[in-house]
Amino acid sequence: MLLPSPFSRNFVKGGLTMDIEVKRMSPTAIELLDQLSIVCKRFGVDYYAASQNQRDLLDSIALHEYQLKKAHEQGLKRADVPPFLGLKRTERSNEMPA
Repeated sequence: MLLPSPFSRNFVKGGLTMDIEVKRMSPTAIELLDQLSIVCKRFGVDYYAASQNQRDLLDSIALHEYQLKKAHEQGLKRADVPPFLGLKRTERSNEMPA
């Protein structure tokens, strides 16, 4: 007898059957989500109550900080990470470790 996956569910809605499968998040996605949580706490923002513009800004900040963190782990300089929202960095900032 074949048992269904514990992460797979069948739902019936309006006479149609929908199969929904839940998969584990990748380690990268988990790290990004952790970084987003840190950024939200720093600015005292509830992500789910924030406006779309606020969410976009929080996402951008978290992504940039994640990229800097990964570059730092690899021993790269800030110049190797795209600038935040395309802002131009000073030469001094580019030469600093990420």
